[in-house]
Amino acid sequence: MTDLPYQIAAALRKSRSVFIACHVAPDGDCLGSALALQLALARIGRTAQVGSADGVPEPFRVLPGAGRVLTAPPAPPADVAVAVECSTVDRAGTFAQALLDAATLINIDHHVSNAGYGHLVYWDTSAAAVGEQVADVVAALRVPIDREIAECLLTAVVTDTGSFRYRNTTARSLRLAAELVDAGASVHQIVERVYETRSAGNLRLLGLALAGLTLTADGRIVWTQITPQMLTSAGAMPDDVTGIVGMLRQIRGVRIALLFEVTPQGVRVGIRSREGARSHVIAEAFGGGGHQEAAGFTASGALDTVIAATLAAAEKELQRAAQPSPPSRP
Repeated sequence: MTDLPYQIAAALRKSRSVFIACHVAPDGDCLGSALALQLALARIGRTAQVGSADGVPEPFRVLPGAGRVLTAPPAPPADVAVAVECSTVDRAGTFAQALLDAATLINIDHHVSNAGYGHLVYWDTSAAAVGEQVADVVAALRVPIDREIAECLLTAVVTDTGSFRYRNTTARSLRLAAELVDAGASVHQIVERVYETRSAGNLRLLGLALAGLTLTADGRIVWTQITPQMLTSAGAMPDDVTGIVGMLRQIRGVRIALLFEVTPQGVRVGIRSREGARSHVIAEAFGGGGHQEAAGFTASGALDTVIAATLAAAEKELQRAAQPSPPSRP
């Protein structure tokens, strides 16, 4: 463990109030990590609030503290603010200003595209999940991991490693998972809740999305779209969109999968990739971010325009991936 978790723990211990911000469209890693940190701070008598501009997706609403997550910025500004998995401040959505208004801003992230903002920056791209980094901070706080903290942290690790299926899974991930299971968390319960429990609306929406998918001529890029009309027809909720883009990537030969969702905030684009194609590079071209194999962004403008621009960026990325690596210098 580096010295940064201890510096962060010291700042948190001295704080009078803490605000913890999730990124927009939060996933299990971001929410689980934020809630685990909130619980750990409560154990040492520190008041902390968690905020998510897009609320809490249904699979994660059973996590301890999820029912108290803020969807509007707190007032007054917190003494210390923590940005969890936000590659830029803007990734916190409507909570960006709350981060900037804090006397001390802490940035904890494992995305390769982090901008390096904040007074304390714990940036570790070797971490499979930001939950691994938050576990380091919890240890530095000298807070024993109980069942509730373990449930949140294990949710973070399980979801960002795809139930330990993705290539980012490391021995560090597995050792931490074993510790969390020993503390009372259950891999089975998390997997069942996140991956194996779907609404009827979700399955109908999945059918509509798959029926409308389009492949490029060479079969390396696939995309589909979700419109409000499709949600209504399927009897689905916005949360039911989760997981669809990952299904697209399963098509044989596909290296980049794209999902375009029309929302009141703009066109939300989910990106999944494999075999060296970089999702985060495509997302960053439009102000978004993420991991190499999973990223996203939200764009303004007409759906057709966003689709065309994103496909062009995806094609450019595939062209780059096809280029031979430059020879190393002797």
